[in-house]
Parts: sequence; structure tokens; C-alpha cells
Amino acid sequence: MKSYISIFQQIQIDESLKLLRKHWFAQTANMSENDFRSEVEKIAQMAELHRIEKVYDDTTNFHFIIVPRLQEWVNEKIFPRFIQAGLRKYAIIISQEMVAQLSIEQTMEEYNACSFQVKYFDNSEKAENWLLR
Repeated sequence: MKSYISIFQQIQIDESLKLLRKHWFAQTANMSENDFRSEVEKIAQMAELHRIEKVYDDTTNFHFIIVPRLQEWVNEKIFPRFIQAGLRKYAIIISQEMVAQLSIEQTMEEYNACSFQVKYFDNSEKAENWLLR
């Protein structure tokens, strides 16, 4: 299993399932815009390298607010790379921080009308079951 870890997140790749599993850490409360861009770039690179079809995104401890210009950047620069890699399903375990969660949803909904399926979950078991069926 391939992995990446920083003070902001941990990413693990399950190549047999074509699954990228990531967990954001509470330190995201102190993330700068450049930190966010760098961390999201790392996600995109790993998705491309491993031809990821499914993403499990645990945002429970995600506290960074994704401002509109960053939402636009994700939509224009990152989501096309996910699609090119083969992404089909994206499961999000919801953040406990309401404003951060809203910014996540805005980012996902802006671009993603029908490119890949996105679902929000309040527990990991439901998310994994959905991703793996």
C-alpha cells in the first residue's frame, strides 16, 4: 500500500481496489492557501499515478475554509485530473466544522454535475459500503 503523510493529511492507496483513502487532520485549521494547494496537488498526483476510481475522504477534522477562488481552482485544475485518472465515486465523511463542511460541499457541487458520483456520509462504514459496491 502506497502512502503519504503531512501535518495536514494522510493518504493511502489501495491499488487492488483503485481506492485513495485520505484523512485530514485538525492542523488544517492552521493551513494557508498555499498549503491547501500543495496538499490537494499531492492528492491529484497520487490519483493520476495510481489511476484511482474511488476516493474515501474523511473530512471529520478538516477545519480549513475553502474560499471561492480556491473552490474555482479545484474545479478548474484538480477535478479534470481526477476525471482523467478514472475517478467514478467520491465518498466524503462530513466535517464537524459547519463552515468548513459548507465550503467542501460548495467546492464539490460547483463542477461536479455528472462527472463522478459524490455522496456525503456521517460514518465510515456506510461510505466504504457505497464505494465498494
